[in-house]
Parts: sequence; structure tokens; C-alpha cells
Amino acid sequence: MSGRVLSGNSATYYPQADSKRQVLDIKETLDKFEEMVQREDFPIATLKIEGEDARPLTKELAQALLQVANALTQGKAVFVAPCDMMLTTQDAADMLGMSRPTFVKLLESGEIPFTKVGRHRRVRLDDLQTYDNQRHASFMQSMAELNRDTDPSLTAHNPLIKG
Repeated sequence: MSGRVLSGNSATYYPQADSKRQVLDIKETLDKFEEMVQREDFPIATLKIEGEDARPLTKELAQALLQVANALTQGKAVFVAPCDMMLTTQDAADMLGMSRPTFVKLLESGEIPFTKVGRHRRVRLDDLQTYDNQRHASFMQSMAELNRDTDPSLTAHNPLIKG
């Protein structure tokens, strides 16, 4: 259905043009299913494969499938990995959208915990996500403070700002 690249215990799934209709069909079904997933009294949905018994689908698995289908139908790749997965500094830097040397400076400053395997640094995926969430929260707080400190009359006549 979608191209994938396996790396240890993780996988990256890439959307394929020839399977877009199939992914859209699955997404439409999952969209209908999403309302049921949000309810507390989650109904037991099943995964049925020809020649096999139906298997119950958990709420978490249904939500994960929905997110994957949404991303693939938007033409985005999906990276799936367990939270305890260890990343190289290059992989971690790529996930944060920065250069490896900049990322290594973050490690050396103690902002992100890491371990050394021989002379190579490794970072846990969940530590990287924690850092990224903190960085995003800090950015949002800074933007809120900037907005609070800005005098609206200074931008009232700016044609680029509609309000």
C-alpha cells in the first residue's frame, strides 16, 4: 500500500501514488469511526482478515491508524517508532530540523540527556520529544508575552495586518 523503510525497530512509511485511492477509502472509513473512538463507551471494532478470526481493535490502535491514514492522504511520510528507541545525533537533529553540530551543542549543554555507546552519542526518542514539547511551549509563551506587550495602535494602520 505505502512504501516503507525499516530501520531496527522503527519504520518510515511513504505515500505511494498508486495506493492513494485505497488509503482514501480507509481514511473515509476511519473518519466515520473517529466519532465512536472519542466516546468513553468505545465499541469493540474488529480487524478482519480473510481466512482469520476477527480481532478486536483497541481505542489507541484505532486512533493511531486514523493519524497514519490522515498523514498519508495528505502526502506526508509517517515515522513509527517506540518511545524508548535510541537515535543517533544525526537522526535526532533531522527530527528537530537543525544541524547535527547545533544538536550536539544542546547535548553538551545538558538540555537533552544522552548516553554514549563507545564514542557515539545516543538520544532516547521520548527525551527528544520532551525537549521539543518544552521548546514549543516556551515559544508559545514568548509569543503570548510579545502579544501582550505590543500596543495595538502601533499596527492599526498596517495594511498587511487585518483585524
